[in-house]
Amino acid sequence: MNHYILDGRYKDLFKLFDLDVEIILKKAKLPEDILNHKSIKMDEKDYYQLLTVVGEISKDPELPIKMATTSQIESFSPPIYASYCSKNGAVCIERLSKYKKLIGPMSMISKTEGNNITVLYEAGEVGLKLPSFLIQSEFAFLIGIIRKATKLDIKPISIIMEEIPSSNAFKDFVGIEPTLGNVNAITFSKSDLNEPFISYNKSMWSYFEPELNRRLSELDADDSFSTRVRSILTELLPGGTSSIEEVAEKLGISKRTLQRKLSEEGTTFQKELNSTRKAMALYYVKNTNISTNDIAYLLSYAEINSFLKAFRIWTGKSLTEFKRTEWTR
Repeated sequence: MNHYILDGRYKDLFKLFDLDVEIILKKAKLPEDILNHKSIKMDEKDYYQLLTVVGEISKDPELPIKMATTSQIESFSPPIYASYCSKNGAVCIERLSKYKKLIGPMSMISKTEGNNITVLYEAGEVGLKLPSFLIQSEFAFLIGIIRKATKLDIKPISIIMEEIPSSNAFKDFVGIEPTLGNVNAITFSKSDLNEPFISYNKSMWSYFEPELNRRLSELDADDSFSTRVRSILTELLPGGTSSIEEVAEKLGISKRTLQRKLSEEGTTFQKELNSTRKAMALYYVKNTNISTNDIAYLLSYAEINSFLKAFRIWTGKSLTEFKRTEWTR
């Protein structure tokens, strides 16, 4: 399944609208730490479940529009801001389509047909359906950013949706009646999309483009499950906890699933625990004046002798010998 990078400010966006992040993640059956990272990688199924739950919890039919058109939205993500700096709506759509994977898990495909430009939104995985909440947000966002950047009340000439919203809030915002169909597509006239953006900034685009291209190229960078396990262990160990059950709970999965995922990467929980402890121990010894007893405690060892034995296995030296070597460098 494909993974996509999400901007780390999703958590801030939810809080802006008084949405309880903890409840949302629990109901969506997602790890409680998933939104705590600067760059969030999530597969489509989990992302769609997240947005579905947001819609269910809110009960506000205008929420997808409010979230997509908040005054802070253009600063929410570099790809969005770069699109806001475009010359016009046509270029804005072109940039959004190219960097969509850096904003949210889906594909955004634009097609020119005569005097019109149609934007099609699709799930990357066969069999997955885009949630109604998400599609309403996407359409509202695109219309909103074009209106904001042109200072014109531009309306699409047609909207096709797999699911028509039951409330009139969406229809009132977009200005036309959506049509029920087997795709999610929005069409604008070329003339409307050629209206100049007052937010056009060529210099900013020159600044953003290399970075956005770099992020795209790194989309498939290391997102291993073992990396997430080590990250959680780094948080848990100083508090005296390091059990596989506690790590599994943090990840929102069962102990058996955690073991299976690590096995698929050719490792085990004990190996990852040892690796994390070793890295933390070397950091404490090299960069702090923390006592041996305290280091053992911070690594969640019940006995100091267990830590000293492990340290010799890791380094081939006793802790005293290792410190002496470091000091003479």
